[in-house]
Amino acid sequence: MQKRGKNHERGGPQSSAQKRSHTGLLLIGLLVLLWPQAVRAHEVAYYQRELSPASFQLLQKMQEAGQAGEPERGLQLFAEQVSESRRQLPVLCGFVAANLNFQAQRYSEAIRLYLEVLARAPEFDAVYENLGQAQLLTEAYAAAARNLLEAACRRPEKAAQLRYQAAVALLYGQDAVGARDLLRELSESVASPPVAWLKALLQAHWQLRETAAALKIAARLLDLEPEGIENWRLYGQLNLANGDYRRALTAYKVIQAAGQLQPAEYKLLAGIYQQLQLFQAAAAAWELYLGSEKPTRADLETLVALYAQAGEFDSVLKTLDRLQPFIEAVELDFRRGKFLYQAGRYEEAYRLLNRLEQLVEEDGYQYLLAGYCAWNLNRFSAAAAAWGKAAARPAWRRQAQALLDRLKPWLEAAS
Repeated sequence: MQKRGKNHERGGPQSSAQKRSHTGLLLIGLLVLLWPQAVRAHEVAYYQRELSPASFQLLQKMQEAGQAGEPERGLQLFAEQVSESRRQLPVLCGFVAANLNFQAQRYSEAIRLYLEVLARAPEFDAVYENLGQAQLLTEAYAAAARNLLEAACRRPEKAAQLRYQAAVALLYGQDAVGARDLLRELSESVASPPVAWLKALLQAHWQLRETAAALKIAARLLDLEPEGIENWRLYGQLNLANGDYRRALTAYKVIQAAGQLQPAEYKLLAGIYQQLQLFQAAAAAWELYLGSEKPTRADLETLVALYAQAGEFDSVLKTLDRLQPFIEAVELDFRRGKFLYQAGRYEEAYRLLNRLEQLVEEDGYQYLLAGYCAWNLNRFSAAAAAWGKAAARPAWRRQAQALLDRLKPWLEAAS
């Protein structure tokens, strides 16, 4: 008969460093700051021909209100003129009114007015860009991409920026193939593509499960901006989701060394260490995570498991003390006894387990373990007494009786 019973406290918790969804990666910094664009000089000259003196004065006042950050005042002037006029107001007035609605974050009304302007003046190039931006903000992604691409064709001096915005719209609209093709063409058109383009292309590759291409871009971003913590964070996320825990660890350690690891990322770091079977480091990272939170029972149970995997049983016992608000005293003592047994501290474990009279669950198991402790201490009579109490519990009767039968030769030899 082996002197140690089997290890009754198995394994650790499920790691928090689980693979992420390919569609769940954050679009970090992809959406540029959108603002309605002003009309170009030659367009002003063309459409100004239809302005009456009153309309010209209205247009000036509306623009002044927008420049002063008071779009509501400009819209009030527009509304008053619309109600008084029996004919449509000039195209430029409608365009500026749409821009004021955009500025006031009334994107749906802005879209309505932009479409009215286009119906009357389809060659009014500036409208397509502003319309596409408003549609992007109202999650009409397909329409946004279509109008932004149209704007890119009409405004070659801004074509690259507008094509990038169209690709972002496609990404948000789950057209990753269209976004990838557009962004790849954009990125290959210049020697040094902007970082924002590369991040968007990375996202498209990731959504399409083109992992190697996504990771290649992530590494390129680090080469371009090795001091950029967000690049390291993105590199860590990608490798974590791809199951490359060593590279993910490298990334998060860089972030930690820079003092920019977020509280929730300590939880990720603990999971990475656990996957690499670096349990002591995992427990230390989990402690740092708990330092920023009010620990729940689940949090503390995870810490217990990590310390147990690291073989740090004193820390296990201290953490069990922190579980007192959540667990009945007798159950805590039972768990303390099990961990003391695992640590080979048989004397302490025996004294603790043998005095426990009634467990909510697994009643009788405490005596089974107490008997193993006594056996490892060569106290065969004490082992027999403990196993006798275990045999009185129906759930453990057969196992305890088998142990008693195997113990008889040692009892006879000792008598």
